[in-house]
Amino acid sequence: MDRDHDEIKLLNIKTRKMKKTITSQITGIIFLLLFSSCKSSYSENDLMKEVITTTSFLNPSSSCKAYRLDDSYPGKAKKHEGDFLHGYAVISDATVLNSDSRKKLSSIIEDHNTYNRHSIPVDCFFRPGIAFSFKDQKSKVDLMVCFSCNELRYYLDGKVVCQSYFKSDKLLKLVQDFFPFDEGI
Repeated sequence: MDRDHDEIKLLNIKTRKMKKTITSQITGIIFLLLFSSCKSSYSENDLMKEVITTTSFLNPSSSCKAYRLDDSYPGKAKKHEGDFLHGYAVISDATVLNSDSRKKLSSIIEDHNTYNRHSIPVDCFFRPGIAFSFKDQKSKVDLMVCFSCNELRYYLDGKVVCQSYFKSDKLLKLVQDFFPFDEGI
């Protein structure tokens, strides 16, 4: 009888420890999901607020240009002697976005559903093929887009402020309109 009682006590102790472990793991996962995306950054991060303000179509003093970047794998890229943007070779002239294109791009950037907040990291090396450069009197924002792994990276005045996966076919369609003869997109 004492042995049964001891086994039940031991089982209860193990069960409580297991519940604590599971609770702390779930809390950790929830914390990571809440604080690891650009969406949460919109409301909590002043730098991301500045990014959104600079890239917004409603910002009348902001200009935007699109660039095609060399998205080859490291070691496969050709030697480039021209311009580079954050270490990536620019392989096209800048395409200045007109008002309609700016409005479309702005609506994609500002749409919270563009960002895939709970994605499993893709086993892919970030190789942006497209860059959008926004500039106003205060800030310069570069948005790098990798279509291989559907990942975005925002730079504010040369520093990375956000990186997120995305799920927007509209973005691909818009970029294809900018570079209609580029088979790599």
